[in-house]
Amino acid sequence: MAKRHVMTAAGLFAAVLSGAGAAQSCEFYEAIDTQTELYDKPDAGAGLAIAILPEATQACVTEERSDAAGHKWHRLEFYTVANVKYNVDGWVRATSQGAPDNAAIAVATAAAPEAARAAASPETDVRQAFFARGWSLDKARSRLNFVTIKKGTVIETHSFGDLAGQITAEGDAEVKIRLESVATGIDIRDVRMRFLLFDVEQFPEATIAARIDPAAIASLFDEAQVTYDLPMTLTIRGLSKELTVPVVISKLGNDLVSVSSAKPVTISTADFGMEDGLKKLSEAAGDIAITPSSPVTFELAFVPAG
Repeated sequence: MAKRHVMTAAGLFAAVLSGAGAAQSCEFYEAIDTQTELYDKPDAGAGLAIAILPEATQACVTEERSDAAGHKWHRLEFYTVANVKYNVDGWVRATSQGAPDNAAIAVATAAAPEAARAAASPETDVRQAFFARGWSLDKARSRLNFVTIKKGTVIETHSFGDLAGQITAEGDAEVKIRLESVATGIDIRDVRMRFLLFDVEQFPEATIAARIDPAAIASLFDEAQVTYDLPMTLTIRGLSKELTVPVVISKLGNDLVSVSSAKPVTISTADFGMEDGLKKLSEAAGDIAITPSSPVTFELAFVPAG
């Protein structure tokens, strides 16, 4: 089979826009102990190897399929390695272990002697600690991107580099975005956005406030991922707007949780009094047309507070 443009799966993930596309639910998780090729279709003869997964990987399997030769394949949506999550979309040959038999596990658990159940109590302690703690945003592993469209067809992706936030044990969440950290890849454009559009001298931060319903994420510890319509309040330049944003909350480890947009969220300049600033930005760039709304995506990583 011809293989071309094969890259590491981490490199493949870095090449796509963070947070794009709605996440599916994992049927189960598969441990991948050795480097494994990721294919674009479940057929080693006809498929193309598009990436290589590293060893010691935990992969989210969303579908199982057999090829003409009877080999089982697993479709992956994301994998984690060293507590870092990477989004992918491809197929790997299933290991001989296959998927865990959930029914057999349930029967074995029900029939287990009391001593075996007592031995599982440390996991109960871990579960309780997981939900009882507060969480702090890990800036190094978090990203917030927004897209601008100029002249009707020129699409550019920008980001904010300085984020801070926390989630309390009760589910109250706040994220602060330092607007002066806007990064567009062009220094003069960064300066214009800071002062003409955001007015950072008067409004240095944008904030997101939300309340996560503990009942909605009660299954997170066991299922590792939940999709949730999260009500939130976005405040920019002193003006607030209520939003409901579909998010994917993922447990990447007992000490790492991510909250990601399930799809882009469109933010309009008119909702935050930025029409005049957008006009000034357009004039400064030579009167080019700039679309007055931006799709926003995010992937925020949280670690235990303290």
